[in-house]
Amino acid sequence: MDAIEKAIRNAFDKGDARERAFREKVYRSAFAALERTLQARADMPEEAKRARRDGLKAKITEIETEFMPAARTAAPKPEPRPQPAAEPRPRPTPRRDDDADFVPRVEREDRASPAAAATAKETARRIKAALPGRQRPFAMIYLVATLVAFAGIGIWWAMSSGILLSSEERDTSVRNPPLTLQEEDYSAGEAGSGAQPGSRPRGDWITVFSPADPTTVAAPGNASAEVMQDGENRFLRIGSSADTGVVFDVGQGILETLAGRRAIFAVNARAEDGTETQISISCHFGALGDCGRTRYVVGATRADYLFEVDFPEAAPDGGGTIAIVPDVNGQGRVLDVFAIRAAVASQ
Repeated sequence: MDAIEKAIRNAFDKGDARERAFREKVYRSAFAALERTLQARADMPEEAKRARRDGLKAKITEIETEFMPAARTAAPKPEPRPQPAAEPRPRPTPRRDDDADFVPRVEREDRASPAAAATAKETARRIKAALPGRQRPFAMIYLVATLVAFAGIGIWWAMSSGILLSSEERDTSVRNPPLTLQEEDYSAGEAGSGAQPGSRPRGDWITVFSPADPTTVAAPGNASAEVMQDGENRFLRIGSSADTGVVFDVGQGILETLAGRRAIFAVNARAEDGTETQISISCHFGALGDCGRTRYVVGATRADYLFEVDFPEAAPDGGGTIAIVPDVNGQGRVLDVFAIRAAVASQ
């Protein structure tokens, strides 16, 4: 499962994915997250950006086909009375979607519902009366058009996704972090702030947290934080409920160094072996503001999770904090934090 599909399916877990309106909200959030990423990549050619947008559309189309209703076996009917031979019932014409540029919409219907059956029967009667003798040609045209459309989507996806390109032709200049859906994208009332992918640190990294000094960490309420050893690597294993964050101190001297500049923060972490967890990161820097709230899906492989902050030209009145919720879904998962660093970001 690629990063885009994983992010969308994780968003489905926050609501009822069977509801089309909820799925469309998640899709719009995925497009918004992608657009923020592409806007930050001034160095990326427009052709590559267009390919990534098309790739997201293709992935959404693939996911949406899973929600197409399967044909159901008709209920047993009573012994039929002698009737004149009925003409074949025409298939309904495809509905036109006003938002076709966003993603194909798949209508859901309950074919076992008496009301739905009555509506379908009435529609078929009207079409039959309006187009006598033309049902078979129309059905054949509709079937051929549907097959051609699916074949076209497959060819378009193969060409736009870059799967047919060589490694030299693909965009491999800058490694992009996994696509993430921000909390505000599908959970009303909470603010979010994402990283600016593609930025690089200018100068040396500044250590904000190291497991060698756990005294700068606070685990309030039912949260926990424990220094552990994995071979030669030491890390801090943190756990908490879905609404409680483990707090890491950011020294005033660090904020004085970053004041008036764009800073990039890196949380080096991993999930427990064999699992993955969704985390949220928020921070407060006193007079220098905050970084909002950002979500990431963290796997069992150790990696850096980045976010950026534009600090105003002001003198900090003290230190700040970075709060990490290790499992926003409240499933009891833990997060291993190896380090938190900061640096001035390249412009």
